[in-house]
Amino acid sequence: MTRLSLEDFGRPKVLPPAVPPELSVGNDDFDTAYNAGWDDAMAQVDEEQGRIGEKLADRLMVLERDQQSAVVSAIAALEPMLHEVFDKLLPRAAERAFIGVLLEELQTLLSDGAGKLMLQVAPEETAPLARLVERAGLTPDQVTIRAEPALAISQALVRWDDQERRIDLEAVLAVMDEALETFLASVKVEPVDD
Repeated sequence: MTRLSLEDFGRPKVLPPAVPPELSVGNDDFDTAYNAGWDDAMAQVDEEQGRIGEKLADRLMVLERDQQSAVVSAIAALEPMLHEVFDKLLPRAAERAFIGVLLEELQTLLSDGAGKLMLQVAPEETAPLARLVERAGLTPDQVTIRAEPALAISQALVRWDDQERRIDLEAVLAVMDEALETFLASVKVEPVDD
């Protein structure tokens, strides 16, 4: 027959040695140690966030300089084309559009009840404008056209009763040229040093 092994409850069990009182940790000591550990962890987090913030600020400064440099380069590359547009294309477009703008202004004034209109334009625009006024159905009783040598192309003076209106596309073009130069001067800022 096989022997059955049973636990002997008669003998005392060997217990682990007790912790000496000088090594035991009280609640106050535990809280102090816990708080110190927490403070150390938060200090490390703050330090890491500070490093990340500094790196981010440095990177943003580099990106801002790069963006500013790219804008300045792009505008510098576009500047000759912008001058070409403002110096050649816009004046030509204004010359072509001037008579149409002027005719529209005459019709608006007449429909608003202005009396007989006297129109003064540059001598070279008198004949083309007279033909267009006639084609538009305006009679000499409504509009009289006179040459005025003091006026440039794209300038006109419309008079009726005791009022007058000046139409000056040249002045508009001059204002646009000035705005372009102001814009180009504002973009040409000094590069930021690293």
